[in-house]
Amino acid sequence: MGKQQWFTALALLALAACGKSPQNAGGAATDIPGMVYIPAGEFIMGSDDVDTSGKAEEFGFNEPWYLNEHPKRKVNLDAYYIDRYEVSNGQFKSYLMNVMKVSRDQLALGIQSMGWAVNEEPVRNVPWIQAKAFCESVGKRLPTEAEWEKAARGPNGNEFPWGAEFKPELLNAGGGERDLMPVGSYEGGKSFYGVYDMAGNVMEWVDDWYDAYPGSDYRSQHYGQKRKVARGGSWGGVGHYVIPHYFRAAYRYNFPPTGFYNDVGFRCAASPSATATKAP
Repeated sequence: MGKQQWFTALALLALAACGKSPQNAGGAATDIPGMVYIPAGEFIMGSDDVDTSGKAEEFGFNEPWYLNEHPKRKVNLDAYYIDRYEVSNGQFKSYLMNVMKVSRDQLALGIQSMGWAVNEEPVRNVPWIQAKAFCESVGKRLPTEAEWEKAARGPNGNEFPWGAEFKPELLNAGGGERDLMPVGSYEGGKSFYGVYDMAGNVMEWVDDWYDAYPGSDYRSQHYGQKRKVARGGSWGGVGHYVIPHYFRAAYRYNFPPTGFYNDVGFRCAASPSATATKAP
């Protein structure tokens, strides 16, 4: 089976899974191992920054820097939970075999082409719909864009998960010619709330469509129900050249939801009233 055929088969399995009910064990969200509690309250979302450097045009970005983050504002969220770590290859492969009923032989055909060989690394090459199905299969959901940003920035709007300044030693940004790292490898890079890898390693799907924030006057050709948002930056395969702008907690990536991307993964979230099982 060729790579594209395996991708197509996986997409068909995802469509089938979306009609299934979450498999709940009856435990409260507080009992879910590996999740971090994010308390109710306000946080600072977005930014009012403007690019005066011309770097976005120089580097060939398809949109101006910062404008899709406008306006900077306070957002009030209910309490929720979010995975401490990105979903790993091992968890996702277990899901494919136990929930999607993919055989070991079928799975073996895709492991190398998908980049799923090392169980401890974050999973990638998972389209948005399959990420959603995984979270639902364990009684969770994808985080909203606001939930992801609050977990990354803390209540005071940190520029990066760990604070105000970019520190390349606190994340896997590809600058050391490395590929993916096991989830949770950067203790010093965790966020205010104790969530790991919210910058670097892989970008992460969130639930939202890519669209303008309330009160924004910036309009993008990509807005609307065309693309889903991904957050967090990735190791990116960029070699020694790392652009800190990518790893800001307010930065918004966007991709067609049906695509398979070598540097996009995900983590799950849950509401306090939800019931959920431990991830496969």
